[in-house]
Amino acid sequence: MRKYLAKIGVGILLFSSLLPAASIRNQILLMEASESIRLNSQEIVKNYLYYYSNPKKNGYKREAIAGIENLDKYFRVIAKTTKDSDSKDVLAFLDYSKEKMEEVLKDPLNKDNPTLMLDYSEILLEGAESINNDIEYTPSEEEKMLMKMKDITFLIERITKYYMAIIVSNDGINYSDMLKESIEKMDNDISSLDSYAYTEKNLFYLAELKRNWIALKKFYLNTESIKVPNIVLLASSEVRKNAHVLELYHSKNQ
Repeated sequence: MRKYLAKIGVGILLFSSLLPAASIRNQILLMEASESIRLNSQEIVKNYLYYYSNPKKNGYKREAIAGIENLDKYFRVIAKTTKDSDSKDVLAFLDYSKEKMEEVLKDPLNKDNPTLMLDYSEILLEGAESINNDIEYTPSEEEKMLMKMKDITFLIERITKYYMAIIVSNDGINYSDMLKESIEKMDNDISSLDSYAYTEKNLFYLAELKRNWIALKKFYLNTESIKVPNIVLLASSEVRKNAHVLELYHSKNQ
């Protein structure tokens, strides 16, 4: 009898020790899924606006469709992982916005669609950030740096989205303020990287990121005098490449 009770006791201890680990893993999965939705919300509409401005380039439309399809994967992770009723309610609105985006891409060149896509993009972003804000997980300092690099990638997509909105939109909405606000956040993120003790190799990529960003920012801020969406797309991809190298470094360094 004592042996039996001892076995039960050991089992309970093992189970209870697994609960925190499982909970932390779920929190990390939620964080990763919400971060991916956050990025996708900007990429999808950026690609759509590039297609809208040049319908001959079907590649942009295909990338927008692929981004929308990827959302289902992240929605499933959240649905399986969260027990929070508010997050589940938010998820329903995210799914609705995704369906509306799919409808837009069935008639992509309708003049009202750029504004609709920009609105759906913000619903996805707001929902993803709402879910992320409910996560009870305190990241390590290295994880915070990783999140900072992900934020830089997000901001590049967001700024380019608003740059294209300024070029193609005819809805009378002033997207310049939103663009400038995101540029300011980007400047702050990049400046904060100086406090991290990077290796000599990674200092090179940081310097390249800064150099490419300074050049790119001039195009973002001068849409009235010069419109060069293809150059902006190329230059923004270079900033993303530099950020990705540093993101991989922080990911491996956890």
